[in-house]
Amino acid sequence: MRITIGLPAIERDFEVDQQLKRAFEVLHEAVIRTRGGGRFADNPAAIILEREVDAPVALAALRKAGIQAAAM
Repeated sequence: MRITIGLPAIERDFEVDQQLKRAFEVLHEAVIRTRGGGRFADNPAAIILEREVDAPVALAALRKAGIQAAAM
């Protein structure tokens, strides 16, 4: 399951990288396993979850941390 990190107002590479790093930290603290992630051509940033069933919990954790995200 792919979680896209919503960064509409962020345009600089450094800010995108920082937001992605923060999202990984939030998921790690919520004990949600990931396969990886990064910046892709079709979206600014995304994280790949190891298990699709973790998507609702992952989205809730990211939302609570103030990170806009959507499951794809």
